[in-house]
Amino acid sequence: MPIMKNIAYLLSFTFLMIKMAAAQTLTSSNLPVVIIDTQGETIKDEPKIVADMKIIDNGAAKRNNLTDAPNGYNGKIGIEYRGSTSQMFPKKPYGFETRDAKNAGFEVPLLGMPKEEDWILFASYNEKSLLNNAIAMKMARDMGVYASRTKHVELVVNGRYEGIYVLMERIKRGSGRVNISKMTDKDNAGDALTGGYIFKVDKTTGSGTGIGWNSKIPAPNNGRGQRIYYQYEYPKIDNITAQQRAYLTAVVDSAEAVLNSSSYLDKTNGYRKYFDPATFAKLFLVNEVSKNVDGYRISTFFHKDKNSKDRRIKAGPAWDYDLAFGNADYYRGNETTGWSYLMNDSNDNWQVPFHWKKMLEDPDFTADLSQQYTALRKGPWKTENLHAYVDSLAATLQEAQQRNFQRWPVLGVYIWPNPRPIATTWQGEINELKDWLRARLAWMDYSLPGTITSVEQPQNTISDLSVVIAPNPFADVARLRIRSPKPAQALLEVTDLTGRAVGNKFVDLTEGLNEVSVSVGPLAGVYLLRVHTAQGVISQKLVKQ
Repeated sequence: MPIMKNIAYLLSFTFLMIKMAAAQTLTSSNLPVVIIDTQGETIKDEPKIVADMKIIDNGAAKRNNLTDAPNGYNGKIGIEYRGSTSQMFPKKPYGFETRDAKNAGFEVPLLGMPKEEDWILFASYNEKSLLNNAIAMKMARDMGVYASRTKHVELVVNGRYEGIYVLMERIKRGSGRVNISKMTDKDNAGDALTGGYIFKVDKTTGSGTGIGWNSKIPAPNNGRGQRIYYQYEYPKIDNITAQQRAYLTAVVDSAEAVLNSSSYLDKTNGYRKYFDPATFAKLFLVNEVSKNVDGYRISTFFHKDKNSKDRRIKAGPAWDYDLAFGNADYYRGNETTGWSYLMNDSNDNWQVPFHWKKMLEDPDFTADLSQQYTALRKGPWKTENLHAYVDSLAATLQEAQQRNFQRWPVLGVYIWPNPRPIATTWQGEINELKDWLRARLAWMDYSLPGTITSVEQPQNTISDLSVVIAPNPFADVARLRIRSPKPAQALLEVTDLTGRAVGNKFVDLTEGLNEVSVSVGPLAGVYLLRVHTAQGVISQKLVKQ
């Protein structure tokens, strides 16, 4: 962070702390109320401390008073701070587990969610609409995959009102969560050894131990030697055996080797034997519609069941969308154009894995991607349907948001990494979210790989990146001259006028002029070239004589 920006942030932070000295109080709410009492102990980032928790939830359209008897939960929990960057903010995120009288983990249903013992209270401090994660999780579930259920609550800790939080299910194995086979330390051979597993790409300072292994496939922009680092998530590091760690590492390494090979499209032994492309497409769609700057490279989960059930590696569940839906002032996160999966920066420690880049060279993958997106846009992802969902959540939070922003007076204030201009009211944040989502969906409608785009409106320049085809018409292969302001990646997509994929390939662009050849097959005719980049999509007509 530049020095002047850092000083400005510290000054604004000091001002906020002074304003927050006059704490907001809570007596009743239309939201469920969560009350935590640590009995004088200080909450920290590991290990969990023992505390008492009560939940008051009298049902829809009923008030929840702090003086009401707890009816959603009344018992012990183990609680700690969670998250990585989010812990630097004064409104802290929490992870907790419900416990019985003997201080052992105890599965219970909370606020209508399936019973479990591990939960999260997400803080929504720099995400001022308070809605991002609820929207993203709903969009993931719209695709028929598991994603954390969410419920907005108001939180009181040790008698102090802490504002609106999102109660969420922590990602873990279970029949109501990631529904893969349970493993024990006895599962060290045969089919029992093959699953189930959960692993992730994430910061090592987040939840978990940070123990894992490096992918053998180089990161896309590894100028400083960056590697894709996988971390073991399930079985937990205290329980996973040496045989299980070795198996998971080996099976991921071998699957990636196939995906990265020249024969990865082989119908029998290609990548689809080892990966479930439908799950990678679903995670791609929720990451790209939301333009999540943390997508793919941070907070990205994968899982694998036993071979006897499904030997393939699956992407997901979706997770961590506070820096999405336009809420980031870096990596073009505030812009409604461009692709997040292409935003790799050689100076960044966290790189996007190569999987999506390779799968998007598969015409069948892009066709399935487009088909699924088109169906969603006619149903739950129709703009007015998503706007209605936003409005329904906003209506529920209308009362409580006033208390939240009295407790945390951040409206109109830059909190990293809010893009400018910054809305000065909560309704302004909601309006910006809806406007951004409308524009993003409209751009996705004609930019998604596999979609049919008119050739009558070519665009050969985006910002400082330009594409020239010379000659055009051509007789053999199309010769492209792509000028890029800096090293970048681009997907070259060629289709005929019916939308049928002719060929996709990725190219690594250097700074300055790049000369690239593209084949469109033996048939003469008119084709459409689209150059997909982190900035946007350039489209050109190709004419083969």
